[in-house]
Amino acid sequence: MLNLLSLKDFVIVPELTVEADEGLTCLTGETGAGKSILIDALQLVLGARSDTGLIREGAQRTEVAAEFTVTGRAKSWLENAGIDTADSILIRRTVDVKGRSRCWINGSPVTAAQCRELGERLVDIHGQHAHQSLLKPAFQLQLVDGFGGTRPLLLAVHGAWEAWQKAARRLKEATSDKDKLEAEAERLSWMNEILSELNPGPDEWKKISEEHAMLSNAADIVINVRAAIDNLTSGEANALSLLNQAQLELSQAGKFDPKYEELSQALEEASSIIDDCAHDVSRRLDRIDMDEDHFAQLDERLNAFWRMSRKFQRAPEDIYALWEQTQERLGEIEQSADIEALEKAEKRAKAVFLEQAAKLTAARQEAAGKLSEAVTREMQVLAMAGGRLEITLPQSAPWAGGMEHCEFLVSGHAGATPRPLTRVASGGELARISLAIAVITAQITPVPTLIFDEVDSGIGGAVAEVVGKLLRRLGASRQVLCVTHLPQVASCGNHQWKVEKSTQQGVTTSTLRPLQASERIEEIARMLGGTVITDATRETAAEMLAAAEN
Repeated sequence: MLNLLSLKDFVIVPELTVEADEGLTCLTGETGAGKSILIDALQLVLGARSDTGLIREGAQRTEVAAEFTVTGRAKSWLENAGIDTADSILIRRTVDVKGRSRCWINGSPVTAAQCRELGERLVDIHGQHAHQSLLKPAFQLQLVDGFGGTRPLLLAVHGAWEAWQKAARRLKEATSDKDKLEAEAERLSWMNEILSELNPGPDEWKKISEEHAMLSNAADIVINVRAAIDNLTSGEANALSLLNQAQLELSQAGKFDPKYEELSQALEEASSIIDDCAHDVSRRLDRIDMDEDHFAQLDERLNAFWRMSRKFQRAPEDIYALWEQTQERLGEIEQSADIEALEKAEKRAKAVFLEQAAKLTAARQEAAGKLSEAVTREMQVLAMAGGRLEITLPQSAPWAGGMEHCEFLVSGHAGATPRPLTRVASGGELARISLAIAVITAQITPVPTLIFDEVDSGIGGAVAEVVGKLLRRLGASRQVLCVTHLPQVASCGNHQWKVEKSTQQGVTTSTLRPLQASERIEEIARMLGGTVITDATRETAAEMLAAAEN
């Protein structure tokens, strides 16, 4: 979830740091105060297109940073991207007046595209924006699969698709690329013959190069090691004899002061360590092979590897892998000569795919029907009485995800013909449908933070209260941030932030602060009563907050 958001010189915000909590947090304030600025800032730091217009007037650059709790999906992405996986995720982005944008994740420089990829695993924004994930057919299908628990079937279909495509490629190569295969086989046979003469072993290059390096420096090693032995035990003034003498002197002094006897014993242990070390060094020195014939054999073997490296433009350590690949590819080409066998293999692979895809289609159709019904029920209480959601699965050409795509069709009221979600005219309808779907699919949606930007547009009264309750219920399992102008929604929040705009000396700025309990009463009373706030309005606000808590 989002833990912290920091802005500097962003639009009309000079500097702001806010800590986010679990549950539902509502952002409120006067119209035009800048409630959506936080949403814009989050979108920027999560990889949205940068714009110099986001820089506060008079500043040289804007900077946005967001800290998130690490989730399993986010951790996997970080590991695959080679980015440090700490206890939290810190994403930072700057945009300067020249339009240059820079991004960092946990201190590592990244691209805006990488921020988007990670952001999709952390935050989902619902609101009057055409680019939200719910409008993407791929995401719609993902919701159906998640709701129906079809992941095992989906994995089986993907595996069958890969096997079918591999069999199809081999058949195509054998039938339409016969001349190319013969030429490739001739080239590979030549390579195999040369590599077979070398007969490289796995990890052989590493072993012989290390041994060659040691033997080529054997003379220097012997000189250094013998000097070390002299200094330890064999020389006229060696460490062992000096330690023994010091130990003897301290032992004499220990007759009068027990502390010196303790120190004498410590030196005795040190002497033993030096003696053991000297013996180990001597034994290792004895194992050094100074056989010049063996060294010459190693040298010739290394040169043979280098000749292969130059011939095939591969690193010496990759020669064995090249030989394996050559033999494997030769075997594939030999098998491709049997066209009839390849045709049978392709048909079998296709049949397996179609069988697995049919099972997935059936599971998706069942899930689509149940999800459509559940979302339609929620729509009835969201000022969309008579409206419905129809999830269709139009058949498509076979692909790695099955035999169909997904399309969400929506009608906002009774009698209206369902249309694709991307063509819903009302932004308020789109936001409320998103809310209904988010509530239903909350348990299967892997994104930990959901943001709703004015989902209460075009509603009021009892419907607004229902929206608030739905958001609060959603906040029980996800972190939810909601920009709202309705007191019925704001009162349902576990937390509330107030956005305020002020002008001093001709400069307009926007600030945000979390509200305490008494401050929430005042803010909700303002939302209820406008500029004149009475005691009765405050009592109503307090009752609304108490009702939400109960």
